[in-house]
Parts: sequence; C-alpha cells; structure tokens
Amino acid sequence: MIFREYIQDLWRLERGSVRQNRNAFVKIALVYPNRYHTGMASLGFQTVYRLFNDHPEVRCERAFLYGAPFDREIKTMESEEPLSCFDLVGFSFSFELDLFGIIHILMRASIQLLAQNRMEKDPLVMAGGVITSLNPAPLLPFVDGLVVGEAEGTIPQICQVLHFMKRQKNRRIDKLQALSEIEGVFIPKINKTVNKQILTSLDSHPTYTPIVTQKSHFGNMFVVEVGRGCSRGCLFCAAKTAYHPYRFRSMESIVETVARYNPGAHRIGLEGAALSDYPNLELLCEMLVDIGYEISLASIRADRVTPHLVDVLERGKVRSFTIAPEAGSEDLRRSIGKGMDDDTLRNVVHLLKDISLDVLKLYFLIGLPDEKEDDVQSIVGLARELADLFFSKHRKRKIRLSVNAFIPKPFTEFQVCPMASEKMLTEKRKQIKRGLKREKNIILSPKSSRNEILQGVLSMGNDEVGLAMGESVVSNISWKQAVQNRGIDIDVLIHRKRALDTNLPWYFIQNAGL
Repeated sequence: MIFREYIQDLWRLERGSVRQNRNAFVKIALVYPNRYHTGMASLGFQTVYRLFNDHPEVRCERAFLYGAPFDREIKTMESEEPLSCFDLVGFSFSFELDLFGIIHILMRASIQLLAQNRMEKDPLVMAGGVITSLNPAPLLPFVDGLVVGEAEGTIPQICQVLHFMKRQKNRRIDKLQALSEIEGVFIPKINKTVNKQILTSLDSHPTYTPIVTQKSHFGNMFVVEVGRGCSRGCLFCAAKTAYHPYRFRSMESIVETVARYNPGAHRIGLEGAALSDYPNLELLCEMLVDIGYEISLASIRADRVTPHLVDVLERGKVRSFTIAPEAGSEDLRRSIGKGMDDDTLRNVVHLLKDISLDVLKLYFLIGLPDEKEDDVQSIVGLARELADLFFSKHRKRKIRLSVNAFIPKPFTEFQVCPMASEKMLTEKRKQIKRGLKREKNIILSPKSSRNEILQGVLSMGNDEVGLAMGESVVSNISWKQAVQNRGIDIDVLIHRKRALDTNLPWYFIQNAGL
C-alpha cells in the first residue's frame, strides 16, 4: 500500500472537518509525535489544528509518527508534502516519552536535529502542550521555541507574526525575535524567562474534537472539555498546577458546543482533570442523555458519585467506570493528599454493581513517598474486596487494574521526592501479581518499570538529558548508555531527595500555578 492509499483510508473514516484555505500564504505542519489513533484523541492537538486554520492567511496540516513502511519520510495528511516544505513545524508535546517521537520525526523530515544547526531554508520548529508547561528542558536543544501555557490567546499572534514576517521576507533570526515578544512564547536563544499563559474565561474558547473517527483511541466519540485545573490537594499530581487555577465552563456553553460542532457522533465524552467537581455534572449528563446521546466520563472521584448520577450513567449507556484510589491504604492516601476512606470506595462500587457496566477501572500508584510494604499489599486486599462487590451480580464483568509508578512532577509538592528504583518497582508489581493470581476477572495492565524510570529522567532532566536522548537515537544505543556517556548520574537525578533550594531545570517558567 502506498502512502496516499493509507491516508485515504484514514480520511474515509473521519467525520467532521476543519476549514482550510488552500491558497493561504503561511503553511504550518502540526505534528503529533505519536501514532494517529493517539493524536486524534488529543483535545489539545485537535484544538490547535482548528485555531491555526481559523486565521485567513494560514493553512495548517496534520502529521503523525506513522508506522512502517510510511515512517521513512514524514509527510502531512492533507497535501502529502514533506515537513521541510513548511514555514513552521509545530509539535504537540503531551507525554515525556514523545520526545523520542519528535527526534525521529525531525531526522526523517530532513530537518537539522539541533536547533543551533538550522539554516535559513529550514522551517521554524516549535512545541506546545502540557509538557512545555512542566519541564520542557530536555526538548530545548531540538526546538527554536516553545508555547507555554494555554495557547488559545497565543496562536492568533503567532499567525500574525508569521504572516507579516514572510510578506516582508525577513530573516530567520528576525522571525524568532518577533515571536519572542509574544507573551507565552519562549525562544531559548533570546528569552530568559516566560510567563505561562492562562485563559480567564473558558466559555469564549470552546474546546472539542471537530473530527471524530473510529481510528481514534476514543473511537467515534465527540469529546468536549468541561473544565481545566483541579482544586484538590493531591501532592503528586501535575494536573492541578499545569492548568491552575481550577475553572469550569457553563453548562449552557457545553450543550451549545455539542449542538453546534458535533459532526454526528452518538457518544459524547466529557473531559477534565476535576470532572467530578463540576457543579452541574449530574444535570449536564441528564440533559445530554435526554437529548438522546450516550455519554462517557473521565475518572470520577468516588466521594462525588450519587445514586442519581449512577442512574443517569445507566441511561447514558456507560460501559466502563474509572476510579483512582491511588493508594491501597487510607493512611497513605491521607499522606499524599488524596483524602478518601475505604468506606467511600465500597459505597460507590455498591452503587455500580446493579447497573450494566462491563468494566471497572482502578488506578493505583506504587513507589509513593512514605510507602511501606503493607501499603503495596493493601492494593491487593482492596482490589479483591471491590471485586467481590462488583462481581456479586455479574460474574462476567472485568476489573482492569492499572498500577503505575510514582514519578516526581515539576511544580508539585513532591517534585523533590525520590523515585523508586526499577528493581523496587518490578518487585512491587510482582507482589501485586502474586496476590491476584487467582482472580481471573481482575486484569493487571502491563507496565514497563524501565520506561517509567526513563519517564522520571525526562520529567526531572535538563537539556543535557535531551542531548543524551538524541544521541541514543542517532547512534542506535540504549538511552541508559547515552546518559552514562554524557556523565549524567541517574541516581542523583531521580533516586535521591533534592534540597528545596535546588536550581531545577524548569526555573525559566514563571507564574506556574504555585
């Protein structure tokens, strides 16, 4: 199959569209450095794609990290042009491990990997997304600039600068200088700090997926954002700081967004880090169900689930429900700021056991600060207890247990805390697996402790870490070998507690929500 046939197969399954000006003067390639099904499930990626195309003098096209044999040269979906033909290549950077996708794509696009080596003919390379508001330091060697914070107010200004500078036939350095003067844009060779941008009103900027496709991770679901940030006090979580302060959209604006922009999807997904704290959640779900939609919700706090909400979920044909206890014991939950007792978890599963759910998803963390061996074993005990409740009337149901490593995140209270070693994480998972080996309907999601350590290195690392990752790809060596070659001590970087006054790599991001 040739690339065109592959792309046309994807096109045929897409519903909805984003208007494009085929004769626009400025050409932007928006790249999600992962597979198509992941990128098309990203609210941020789809929103930025739409916002760029809202400018009358900009044509923005999509590209992804395609699988073999289409990964040799990265082209856009819309025109099948190489990335090197565009004025700007913008990356949506949502997960630390996607740094490797960015490196691979730049190499295959015949764009100089290091920003310092790029010439006048090369496109500008920028990145935005949640990671650029946390720790983008490992990315800095590879980009000409960052968009830090919420981009809705920044993108129109970027479009204006690019259009004006291209008309004037300005040099590359002049374009970077002009971009550096936009609030929320960070140009490493020019700016010293950057102010993270935050929207004051979400209602004036609807966030949704204008294109739905069964090839998306979410399937044929229209996803709309309900709110941003989180008002809770979990000490490990970056969501509350990355998009601080907590804000939510009016119910009227959400319903209007669904009515105006849904391209025909029958299922509506409601998304937000603190979805359960939305003040009109039950009423919003009820309104959507009464219209005739099925609904899907992100993770819900157990202490916010009511009998009425469960009834609405049943009518909305919700087939899976997600709860994140985070820790197996009440004491450890209190110490990490989760503040949820076992009775609350039992009560919510008791409410769920009578409705037509197929899957209950439970999320836990291991390697948390102050975690004891009994805390790990308590995950087994709690999972078994909740399973007995959930399976009491429907023995064919499943519980999917996701056990993830604690990874210190920038701008959280736990950013200076050490991360457990790969060996320790592996042993903790084995302990949980042994404890649940007789539970056939409890499915433990596979995780790689090695990849979690890598994620920790990227979460805490500086530009030297980024250069090491680049060398690992270029030289085809392991990332651990590349890190060692550059003299980076992983033990010091992530396995030892840092002093509170440590000069952290993300120092240049101001107004970060703390």
